[in-house]
Amino acid sequence: MQTKKAAVGQWGRIFEYYGMPPVTGVKHYNGPCPICGARGKFRCDDKDGSGSWICVCGHGDGMKLLQLATGKPWVTLCDEIDRLIGNTWKREKVSQPVTEISRKRKLVMDKFSRLSCLRGTTGEAYLQGRGILQLPTESVRFCDRQIASGREYQAIYAIATDDKGSLCYLHRTLLDGDRKANVEAAKKMTALQELPGLQHAKSVAIRLYPVSSTLGIAEGIETALSCRQIFRCNVWSTMNSGFMEKFIAPPGVNHLIIFADNDEHGAGLAAAFKCGHKNLMSRNDVEKVSIRWPDLPDFNDMLIQGCEAREHVLTRKFKAEAA
Repeated sequence: MQTKKAAVGQWGRIFEYYGMPPVTGVKHYNGPCPICGARGKFRCDDKDGSGSWICVCGHGDGMKLLQLATGKPWVTLCDEIDRLIGNTWKREKVSQPVTEISRKRKLVMDKFSRLSCLRGTTGEAYLQGRGILQLPTESVRFCDRQIASGREYQAIYAIATDDKGSLCYLHRTLLDGDRKANVEAAKKMTALQELPGLQHAKSVAIRLYPVSSTLGIAEGIETALSCRQIFRCNVWSTMNSGFMEKFIAPPGVNHLIIFADNDEHGAGLAAAFKCGHKNLMSRNDVEKVSIRWPDLPDFNDMLIQGCEAREHVLTRKFKAEAA
């Protein structure tokens, strides 16, 4: 029997296996929506045993919920659910179309695996020119030959992943020797995942160092590396304020330090406070959030020129309140 038909009436068990909210009927689930994170907006009425659900972010059946929440392909979910509920049937093999993004993802990963680390390259020299002496240990590589705008450059490649380790973006910084290339879009982000999965990817970041009990996040790569050097803690780059405000710290992080850009329009600080509040209201291990910002525009400016930094501390009142 096809998986979707075999799963009818068994969605309560399936949702429990994947850590999804239970079937709630006409009542709303008190916790966060597994897709958008909105609290008290999600409900699963399981109409006709289909696992149907509705939230402010959308609606659909059980299979759609799992696809959006886990980011797993349809075929993978079907195989897992078949094993869970004991469904066996002969599935016709359907070749997946090769999309432009999937082709690009394969090319990027094939190339990334062959690239060198930054040490001893013009990539290291570029960072040293920004006052950065401590190199990232993960997710960043150096490309000594990058063609762009009809010319040959070098590049720093960085891979951004989500909370499940799925590839999300390639961040590329074009270099001309030990300087940033003087071209349009010298810094560029390229999507490595299909929609709609990419829209619902959680905690997207360039994980520059391993997870630690005290973890920092900052927007730009150079800002994150500057914060690592100044404050001596592991720091990840969320690339922009949009990803920062949606970031949820992984298990094991008790103290989250959010290093905000002090930009004129206030987007950096707004994202930092939103992120801090979200983490303290989430079911994770964060007990304390420190939001820090420099008097200058960002922490790389602070590293080079020197200035004071400000801090606001947020704490979780009771762990149960976020449950």
